[in-house]
Amino acid sequence: MNFKDQQQTKNSNKWLKRHGVNVAHIYVGNAELFQATMLATVTLKQCGPLLTKDQANKFNKFLQAAGNTKLRQRITQAQCYQVMNTAKQLKRLSAKQDKANK
Repeated sequence: MNFKDQQQTKNSNKWLKRHGVNVAHIYVGNAELFQATMLATVTLKQCGPLLTKDQANKFNKFLQAAGNTKLRQRITQAQCYQVMNTAKQLKRLSAKQDKANK
């Protein structure tokens, strides 16, 4: 691997880590699990004050399950879609509040 490839790999690994995805978990599971993990992490960081306790608890439990090898296999596609839909709703709510504050 040349220097440019190493730099690109390093940058992509940083991006994945910043979005809550373990590099070793990329090839384990499906695309929905990967997306839901990323959205749950970003939503917890960016929209924390907008979350209810139940939503925050659901995101945290999902992330714990996604980080555990045995529990990750039990995560269904429906659970992934539920997390992604909730994250999108919160992003829309955040955007509306930002627009109203301007």
